[in-house]
Amino acid sequence: MRLDKQQRYARRRIMAVGALLSLAMIMLAARAVDLQWLQKDRLASLAEKQRYRQYTVAAPRGPILDRQGRILAESIEVPSIAAMADEVPEDDYPRLARALGVSTRALARRLRGRHGFVWLARQIAPVQAEKVMALGVPGVRRESEWRRYHPLGPETGHLIGFVGIDGNGLEGLEHAYDAQLKGTPGVRLVRRDARGRSLPGGSWIRKPVPGKALKLTLDASIQSVAYAALAEAVERQQAKSGSVIVMDPHTGDVLAMASWPGYNPNDFRRFKPGQWRNRAITDVFEPGSTMKPFTVAAALMSGRWRPDSRVFCEHGAMRVADYVIHDDHKEGWLDMAGLLARSSNIGAAKLALDLGPEPLYRLLYDVGFGQRTGIGLSGESPGILPPPERWGPVETANIAFGQGVAVTPLQLATAFSVLANGGHAVAPRILLDAGMVDRGQVIPRHVSDQIVRMLEYATSPEGTGSKAVPAGYRVAGKTGTAQKPDRHGRYGRKFMAVFAGMAPAEDPRIVIAVVVDEPKRSIYGGQVAAPVFRKIAENVLPYLGIPPRMQTMPAGFDVQSVAAVAPEAVQPAGSLIGLTLREIRAVAARRGLRVRIHGSGWVYRHKPSSLDGLKPGDMFEVWLDD
Repeated sequence: MRLDKQQRYARRRIMAVGALLSLAMIMLAARAVDLQWLQKDRLASLAEKQRYRQYTVAAPRGPILDRQGRILAESIEVPSIAAMADEVPEDDYPRLARALGVSTRALARRLRGRHGFVWLARQIAPVQAEKVMALGVPGVRRESEWRRYHPLGPETGHLIGFVGIDGNGLEGLEHAYDAQLKGTPGVRLVRRDARGRSLPGGSWIRKPVPGKALKLTLDASIQSVAYAALAEAVERQQAKSGSVIVMDPHTGDVLAMASWPGYNPNDFRRFKPGQWRNRAITDVFEPGSTMKPFTVAAALMSGRWRPDSRVFCEHGAMRVADYVIHDDHKEGWLDMAGLLARSSNIGAAKLALDLGPEPLYRLLYDVGFGQRTGIGLSGESPGILPPPERWGPVETANIAFGQGVAVTPLQLATAFSVLANGGHAVAPRILLDAGMVDRGQVIPRHVSDQIVRMLEYATSPEGTGSKAVPAGYRVAGKTGTAQKPDRHGRYGRKFMAVFAGMAPAEDPRIVIAVVVDEPKRSIYGGQVAAPVFRKIAENVLPYLGIPPRMQTMPAGFDVQSVAAVAPEAVQPAGSLIGLTLREIRAVAARRGLRVRIHGSGWVYRHKPSSLDGLKPGDMFEVWLDD
């Protein structure tokens, strides 16, 4: 009986074990089915990922070149150090930190408790990268990245801009044309061993495609000259800042665009964001007397005024409504050339008040004020040009001599290019393949030619811009000394010194606009900005193949040269009213007369009243009012 019990118990145990084995076999079979059929694709993919690794390979950005093909910005390959955080032994933290140049605590914060890929040091020197890799720390790897390099550094910093560590353009042309410059990343496949280390070789799934090159109208040599001349002037004048534009007036090509103080885009983090902006397109200022050529042009276009028309300048003070306009020099009667040469606010105001707001507004807008130039740079300001319905008598008078409006240096250079190229409004461009945009004839050719001759007179010894003339060349241009309004619109004791002009005057090849903000040693455009123009022109013109001539100015700007502006400019019946001392001496020498001179400046009376009856050797007297 006892034996039967034991046998039954044994059979039950055998059956239980058999059942368990059967269940195990069923489970193993089910698992095999699951692994071999149901999860086949997933497991194959996991195995593939363990044996192979795909990683993204950054593409280099396209280079930025000047018009001659010289490199202004390029991408260079540099090493970076990364790690698989969970694979780096903590015992190796101290020596790895020393090689990286960081504290052990800082390195531990980056690695401890993390998994997967971590950057340890990006875009470092090759020597340092070799030092790190020589340690042989598990999980630490060397990666290649692209770093942007700007050979001219601060000279082109404001224009070219810079690129962030992840390869995105953040300022300047690098930002404005980021989509074009940015390449397409590639994907590479490499095999790994059992410990996850990459094996030699590999294959491309998709090769990286470099970004497209950007070729500019800029000339690196002209840019360097402009930057150096501006920097010297700002430092010498202890000024706040400055900007220079050099343009080809016929094509709109910007040959140079410089601002000071500069910043180095190769190390942009050392500078404040306010120092990154391109002042030549973002900062606006009241143009002052550089607006007067366009006021005179509007007057000539109206048909109400001619080059020989004279305007009485009230001996230095004129009331308009409850506002008094002043001139630095007390002037009497001036013709149009004299108005620009002597830079009379009152003369310009009288022309504008005679014309009314609409004609002057239309011309100012047509030459480019009050609107963006469309050059394609981020942050460009449209300036300020109030609509004509908001111009009362005071506003009309002020705008005529450059107050109550605001322009950028680029707008000023663009407007003077209209005068230099025969009256066509040509849009400025910075990309060489952008195509020239001629917006049409906005000033008649004969009027623009007359203004250029008058502006050449303004750079004669009798004008305010004589310091802009390099030896052997003729220059046409205008100075400006503009008061800066404060935040309440009141004019204080801070000034902008400005000069804008063209050279050579007989066939302009370049237009240069110079703006110096808050100079300390002198406030006048003729003393501060004009010499910058001269320094740039005397270097750039020979570089462009335009040699100097022996005679810098035609015939000393005597009566015959004034007549060249328009034949009717010579005074009838032998009158000398409004001529300068130099012109008087030229007239006397040509006729063989003796002259007695009283005062200085411009003739307001002479005796006899006509020279027609005088013979060689006779005496005449002139009285000049300064």
